[in-house]
Amino acid sequence: MANAQGRVVGQLDSPLTPLGHTQAEGAAVRLAGRRDLTAVITSDLSRARDTARIIAGVLNLPLFVDRWLREQCFGTMEGQLFGDLTASSPGREHINEVRWGNGESVADVYGRLTETFGRIDAAHRGPVVVVTHGHVVQIAMSLLQGRGARDIEWFDLPNGGIVNAPA
Repeated sequence: MANAQGRVVGQLDSPLTPLGHTQAEGAAVRLAGRRDLTAVITSDLSRARDTARIIAGVLNLPLFVDRWLREQCFGTMEGQLFGDLTASSPGREHINEVRWGNGESVADVYGRLTETFGRIDAAHRGPVVVVTHGHVVQIAMSLLQGRGARDIEWFDLPNGGIVNAPA
């Protein structure tokens, strides 16, 4: 809902919209042919959790919730309209080390994902579906491809999109 309104969502717990349900069902159908998947792991925010429930149900896989897969926290910016935000210089810090709205920086998220993916890898044998949020997916892909927190490759990622982790 907040995405559709043009708001900074971050860790606000906005519900999955009817369009989101349709996107989740589409993702589940695209994953249905994968017989090697062992589990679905999701952020604890309801929009991701509801998406993951749909996918886990279609794939008949166990569902695990991990709060460390939450979207990047944008602190005081969360809930504001993008159009109402004013640009400010990050100062001397690398832009990926700025804690916008006193929330998390990209580097902070990179650090928590490093630990999170280590735990997931140790706990699950075989490929898993990770249901999370836009910035988290983009940061995770850079991490999994061996790039650092300053070298995130930002790419277009539609809601309900599927990204395959590098082998």
